[in-house]
This record gives sequence, structure tokens and C-alpha cells, in this order.
Amino acid sequence: MPSKPSDVHVDGPLTNLALQFRNRSFVAEEVFPVVPVVKESDLYYTFSREELRDVDTRRAAGALAKEIEWVPSTASYVAEEYALRHLLADRIQQNADAAVNPRVNTTNKLMKWIQLGQEKRVQTVAQATGNSVATVAASPKWDGTSPTIEKDIDTAKDSVRNNAGVEPNAILLAENVKDVVKRDTTLRDLIRYVINLGAGNRELLMNGELPPVLFNLAVIVAGATEDTSKVGASSTIAKIWNDAVPVFYRETAVSLDTVTWGYVLRVQRPVVKSYRDEHRNGEYIEASIIQAEKLVTANAANLITDVLS
Repeated sequence: MPSKPSDVHVDGPLTNLALQFRNRSFVAEEVFPVVPVVKESDLYYTFSREELRDVDTRRAAGALAKEIEWVPSTASYVAEEYALRHLLADRIQQNADAAVNPRVNTTNKLMKWIQLGQEKRVQTVAQATGNSVATVAASPKWDGTSPTIEKDIDTAKDSVRNNAGVEPNAILLAENVKDVVKRDTTLRDLIRYVINLGAGNRELLMNGELPPVLFNLAVIVAGATEDTSKVGASSTIAKIWNDAVPVFYRETAVSLDTVTWGYVLRVQRPVVKSYRDEHRNGEYIEASIIQAEKLVTANAANLITDVLS
């Protein structure tokens, strides 16, 4: 540990690196957008659907407008700090090849670990059956005979529309689900028919992927994996996201007073500190973040489950 508080400082270049760090397989912040907040514990708004109920808005000449009451519900959050550090021994840094930057590589490693935890926490919320307005199992399975993928998605969209009063704008597909969807003959025909309308056909034929927008839904492909084995044991690689498919609404102009499925409420953005440990002849690199991942409106999502056999 540092000998005195002044020995600890925020490392500007490494913090900037942490802020810019992205692992394309991590999609948590595409599902639950980040909202900056000030306090580590506070209230945030949750929303119902009172605006879907028609009211008499007629006004007689000279009369006051009819007054209605709308009071948003609230829920509480408690942010947690997530932090890791690694000791870079002086001998390691002094003997590193010119092409190797131990401080940069260490920062990237720490951010991968921190973001892995975030990915798992958001997945736990997003694919839980109680956190969407409805959960409907795919029948037939999408990898079975004569799947009805478009119909299933339309049903999910209609559910969000009817219950949240918003148009769903995103769909999440685990990597293995995406592979099944892109091989579906009906969808391939649809993509081929619109070759002159956009890049969808090129995405499928040249990059081997689905177009970025499908049925007016932004396609989010979740490919993150983790090693679930104990330290020292043989690796056991598992997918973080299962085959449940959320169709949902995410607010693009993020704020605490808008309807959305969920938010990452972030108190502290990623910060990287460095400090000496003379007893161990090295420098600690420490990365941290403070946030909470919270469901805002269950009505803003519909979960299609068991899409694969």
C-alpha cells in the first residue's frame, strides 16, 4: 500500500484508456444505457401507463383546462464500487520488450474483469422472467421445423406497445441464437428482397452477420463468454447470455424521468489510480467504478424464451 495518501494519484492517461476501453462482446450498456447520478444511494423514477387511459380534454369557452394528476412512482438504488488492482513489479517493467506496454495491458485486463462483472449483472436482470411484461416460449423452436420467428417478434413488439405505450426499438440475440436466425430461410429471403434498400444483404453475405436493424429493431448480439472453472483447473468456457430473447424499448436520450427498460446508474465513471509499493518494489495499477444496474419499467420489454432446442 502507499505510504501516505499523497502517493496515490489518478493516472490521467490510463484513466482515459479505461474510459475508451470497449470489448465488442460486452453489450450491457447497449441494453441498459448509462445515466450519470450524483449520490451512491437515492431514488429513481419508475413508470406506469396512466397516459394510455383516455380522458375528456374538451374545454368550454373561458373555462380552465381540466387538471389531471400524475405522480411517478419511485424505487431506490444503492450503488456499489467495483475495483481491482495489480502489482507491476519494477523488474517486469524494466525487462518488457519495446512493443509491450505493461501499464496499458494491465489497465485493459482490469477493465475486462470489471466489465465482465457488469455484463453478468445486467444479464441476470434482463433475462429474468419476472423483469418483463410477459414471457412467452417460442413454439415451434427457432431451430426446429417451420419456425415462426417474425411472428414471435411481432407478438413481443405488440405486447410492449400495448403495455408501455412505446414502440420497442431493440432486440437482443445471444451469439448462438443469432446464428440460427441468420440461417432461417424465410428471413434470408426477406433480406435478399431488400438488397437495394440498404446494407442488410451485404452484412449477411459479406460479413456473415444479420443487418444492424431487423423489423425496425436494433440488433444487439451478445457474444460474451466466461471461464467458470476454479483457478488452476482446466478451463470451462460458458456463454453469459442464454437463449431468451428480449424485445424491448431503450431510451436513447437518457435521463431519470423517461420510460425505458433499465439503466446503469453510474456515480463514478472508470478511474485508474497508480501508486508505489516500495516493500514489493513495484507499482500498483488500480481500476474502479461505482454504479448500480436497475430495472426501470418491466412493461417496456417482452421476453421470448426457449427459442432453441
